[in-house]
Amino acid sequence: MNLTTTTSRSTWRSIIDTPLVNALAAPHGIGRYLEVINPMWSLDKNRIPARVSAITSETDEAVSIELSPNGEWTHFQPGQFIQVFIEIDGRLQSRSYSISNSAFSKKPRITVKAHDDGFVSKYINTQLKVGDRISISPALGEFVLPAQIPSALLFIAAGSGITPMIAMLETLLEGKHSHPVTLLYYSRDTSTCIFRRRLEDLAKKHDNFSLILVFSSPSSTQELTGRFNQHHLLTALSSKNALSRETAAITLPLTYVCGPEVLIDTVTAEFKLLGHSDKLLSERFKAPSVTQNLGDASGNIAFSTSKQATSNDGRNLLDLAEDAGLNPQSGCRMGICHTCSCLKTSGSVRNMNTGEISHGEEHIRLCVSQALGDVTLSL
Repeated sequence: MNLTTTTSRSTWRSIIDTPLVNALAAPHGIGRYLEVINPMWSLDKNRIPARVSAITSETDEAVSIELSPNGEWTHFQPGQFIQVFIEIDGRLQSRSYSISNSAFSKKPRITVKAHDDGFVSKYINTQLKVGDRISISPALGEFVLPAQIPSALLFIAAGSGITPMIAMLETLLEGKHSHPVTLLYYSRDTSTCIFRRRLEDLAKKHDNFSLILVFSSPSSTQELTGRFNQHHLLTALSSKNALSRETAAITLPLTYVCGPEVLIDTVTAEFKLLGHSDKLLSERFKAPSVTQNLGDASGNIAFSTSKQATSNDGRNLLDLAEDAGLNPQSGCRMGICHTCSCLKTSGSVRNMNTGEISHGEEHIRLCVSQALGDVTLSL
């Protein structure tokens, strides 16, 4: 079954963006002149202009943004994310958001939940308007469906962790996938359940899709409440469409989990306990918490290209560079997209996701690297 549609770069872009034409347009290249005439004509493949073509309210704190990118956009696999570049108060901001619609859709869509400490997510929810122009990256990430779809799939999500899941679910069901698919989805209550009506419609339309909504607030209409536990997992496995299980051993289907750190950690521990860690794929919207003793921070961070320096206070190197007045490229800010990759020419750093320590000259991801003493960066 073909789960994705593909699009190619428009013919005129392929013709005009050639070495000969760019040489004639030296020193800037033809793309720079096209952008002056119309920003949507940009030939930049990494920051693709896109207009906001529709905004839909999903809950009181989440909206879906449909985007119309230019001809540099070449599509995506369900489950992937994009970096969004948006100028707010004169400063370019970048965040990563999962694409939340079927791969059969012509236009990508992102769904953004406003967080209390989310400067960009609040702006998108309250200030962004239809017709506004932003920029997006090509689709990124490996949290995608396998080439060969297995006989059963289980999805576990909480909060905005549903966004990559809805793309996978809609792609599967629109692609006439006929094997069992189960979604175990956690929300605070019905009012915060993103895509609730769409999910319920999918469950009514497709007999092979089982939807299990779990609310932390008690509800007389819900069989399950509270946080993920083994009982919830067994209920999902014994749903009308899931793989049957035997009392002697639990056979788990390929499972995707996305959401808050506590959910992913709990599900991961349960799968490990059952001996099926190999059946679990996860994606975090926030880097795993690693306890750091900031009181032990010492040394200085030298930025060799800009001739700047700052003292090490134990925070990640991306934060330190920005506080020093630099503007390094960044994306997800949790060690996934590699946009903030930078050459470290000397010193030692700790990976704040894994705790691994490395030394000497190497490329590192600034957002998840903590300096251990003096460090020199090519920034």
